[in-house]
Amino acid sequence: MQLWEEMDVGSRLALGLYGFITVALGAAVVTHFQKSKARFNLNLCTCKLLLWLFVGFSLSLSYLPQYAGLVFFTLCCYLVYWSIRSNAILSPEGKAVLITGCDSGFGHALAKRLHSLGFHVFAMVLHEEGDGAKVLKSFRSDRLTVIQMDVTNLTTVQEVEKEIEKQLENKGLYALVNNAGIISCIGDTEIIPTDAFKRCMEVNFFGTIEVTKTFLPLIRRAKGRIINISSPSGQVGNVEFWEQQYGKLVDNLSPALLHDYGEDYFAELKQTIITLGPLFRQHMEPVIDTIVTALLVQHPKSRYTTEYIIDVLKILYYFLPSFMSDVVLNEIFVAHRLLPKGVRQSSANQ
Repeated sequence: MQLWEEMDVGSRLALGLYGFITVALGAAVVTHFQKSKARFNLNLCTCKLLLWLFVGFSLSLSYLPQYAGLVFFTLCCYLVYWSIRSNAILSPEGKAVLITGCDSGFGHALAKRLHSLGFHVFAMVLHEEGDGAKVLKSFRSDRLTVIQMDVTNLTTVQEVEKEIEKQLENKGLYALVNNAGIISCIGDTEIIPTDAFKRCMEVNFFGTIEVTKTFLPLIRRAKGRIINISSPSGQVGNVEFWEQQYGKLVDNLSPALLHDYGEDYFAELKQTIITLGPLFRQHMEPVIDTIVTALLVQHPKSRYTTEYIIDVLKILYYFLPSFMSDVVLNEIFVAHRLLPKGVRQSSANQ
């Protein structure tokens, strides 16, 4: 009370305005969530925002002139309000999501997570009698439907769309998660069979396009969203998978290519892949959490990443001169210490 009496009129007015702005922020947040179907998302990001608001208040009050401080604090409040709105969470109740590639990996884990949250999940599997499909069917839930669908077979995709439209009863599809994808081989272009490139394009590119185009009318009906997943790290860390791929690669090479590259070159390639695997995250939870956020946040971002290394690589690619970024990326992803046998022999002869 004594401190308030010692303040001049200008300071009292400024302090009153700080209080008014804070109350206005609170009222705006409450009003938004009363009118919106979303709910307040009290997560780490929100806590950081509230801390930022406190820091902004302290800086404005202590180090800035009165009116400059008020302007700065008002700006802080607006940014906090905008961020809280952007991070608001929608309810999963009554929302239907279609996920491709649910036999294993991210798709399988995501189907179980979304079902546990209350979504109606349509889990697409390539092998209806496979272990992954059997696990999902064992839930015996009317909110988890397992359907066989090959994303490269347009006729099958269209038949599935008609079946799902019938089940949704004109409610529309809230989200499509394009998760199905393969990575056949890693290595030099010359030694990878052309069929492997074609298969990757059929599944990862054309399959995604056809599924998206087919289900777009249902997604529009629900004013929903589409999530495309791009990540080879799920299989790069699978040593058993790459043991098999390496065996197939060497077995299918022509004698001429095998001679020109040399068995020691392929052995180094195999070891590089096995060594690279542990550098990628082996836990699915961060990826699944990110997908759930993209599905439920009221205003989703255009892109999400779960690996810090991806952000680093993007910075290298976009901001460094090409000759520098090429050196760094080649060192990370190629990193051949041993040249092909034919190159070594040619150099020796010269």
